[in-house]
Amino acid sequence: MKLDLTKLLSAGDGQEEYSVTFDMPEVSHYGETFTVEKAAPFDLSVKNESGKSLNVSGNTTVTVTIPCDRCLKDVTVDFPVEIDEDFAIEDEQIVTDSDENEDLAEGKSVDVDRLVYDQMEMNWPDKVLCKPDCKGLCPVCGHDLNEGDCGCNKQALDPRMAQFLDVFNNAKK
Repeated sequence: MKLDLTKLLSAGDGQEEYSVTFDMPEVSHYGETFTVEKAAPFDLSVKNESGKSLNVSGNTTVTVTIPCDRCLKDVTVDFPVEIDEDFAIEDEQIVTDSDENEDLAEGKSVDVDRLVYDQMEMNWPDKVLCKPDCKGLCPVCGHDLNEGDCGCNKQALDPRMAQFLDVFNNAKK
């Protein structure tokens, strides 16, 4: 959602409150796509400080479905989003830093979706688990070990060490 700030930028000074929503149905993280389950409308405060700088602030929570890193069951993860972004203003236009926030604003508008998405990316969890003691999947048959043992022999030997196993087995004879 692009938020048009033409009126506020031309005023030279002031503050406006906008009711906005995060409109992305999906988000991507390291090449994978995840479904956005819930993104409630929220208030975004935009303050023009003497026609020289623009401060955009607000907060919301976005809920995303992410598979468990061990057993692949869907897990709903809440992302608390805290927006506090500053932009420079020149000739009633938003000026962005090419290194940091180039894709967040352009001309007289701010990309709300991009502001929220960037905050989600910075707060993405390293590991998502359905429960802290998730047992994962059997490496042999793929059975969900949270539902019970599958009975597979999970002893996986490194093939480079197979000759040592032969030595031990011959020593037992």
